[in-house]
Amino acid sequence: MSGYHGVVHDPEGRLGHELPLDREPHLRLAASALSWTAQSVSPTADTALTVLELTGHARLLRNELAGRIERLPADCELRQLLAHTLGEAQRPLTPAASSPCGDLAHAQSRARLVQGLYAALDRLEAEHPVRGSCSHPRPGTRADEDRPLAGG
Repeated sequence: MSGYHGVVHDPEGRLGHELPLDREPHLRLAASALSWTAQSVSPTADTALTVLELTGHARLLRNELAGRIERLPADCELRQLLAHTLGEAQRPLTPAASSPCGDLAHAQSRARLVQGLYAALDRLEAEHPVRGSCSHPRPGTRADEDRPLAGG
């Protein structure tokens, strides 16, 4: 078997603690989905794959944000602000490309969610930086211990 692998669908979130967030490709995909119009939308299969990919990435982002928010002091104003963003992301993230509003609207909704979660993480990082590649605790580790960067 080759050394290449990809994660598209991880509904239990088992792999999220080990994977670094792959920001740039997902932000480009989100921007692409947001640029689609009813006349220029990709084929249905591409739209469905976009929804699936953005849904999986939004789950990872949601888990990352939840872990980071949990580590903030209870009286932190930023914690309360970001909890609202997290609440919006807690809605069920079903990967199915069918939506009452249509495939295009579903893809664009996921794209806005990914952008919003990255904006929340950026604000959190600016005010409360974390050393290491992954801020949410892994089983068997302490929340305050430093974790090495991925790959080194």
